[in-house]
Amino acid sequence: MRAGLPVLLVAALLSAVAGPAAAERRMFSYDPISPDAKRLTGAGVTVLFEQGLLNARPIKVLATGVPAQALLRKGSQKDLGKGGLASMAGVDVDAALYEVDGAAEQGKVYVRAFCSGSKRLWLSFSRIALRHDLRIQAFGDDPKAAGQARLCGTLDFSYRGEWRLPTGGPPDPNEDWTDSLNGPR
Repeated sequence: MRAGLPVLLVAALLSAVAGPAAAERRMFSYDPISPDAKRLTGAGVTVLFEQGLLNARPIKVLATGVPAQALLRKGSQKDLGKGGLASMAGVDVDAALYEVDGAAEQGKVYVRAFCSGSKRLWLSFSRIALRHDLRIQAFGDDPKAAGQARLCGTLDFSYRGEWRLPTGGPPDPNEDWTDSLNGPR
């Protein structure tokens, strides 16, 4: 009987880990508290993200007050220039880096608004967690220094709340639903 106990414990542990390992989509809204956040976002931002077992991965950033959204993809430190975030003064070097997809949604609008003169925009995110404030730092390619990025703004937000997502399945992050009061089309 004791020989079967370790097998049973391993099976129970694996089944407990397998369930939460699947990512869950969630949305948190934040109110602006820093001057850059107020200037660039007005009413704040809403972040659509995938909550994994150990971290949260942002998928989209939505302006809370106007119908504007940016699709995100994993960013690369090397795209910011030699040394990446660590080579820049006044930045959070441990933050997660994502690039705004300029070809999707209103990505180009975000690039122009957050980092005037740049053609690319990266956003670094502090930890996304329930009831925790958020810091987003915006970086754009520097038109005066090829191959080097510049810090365009540090946006600090206070946690406002979580949106309840539709239960019929996760929302499609590529679907533009912000201009409809009746939900997804």
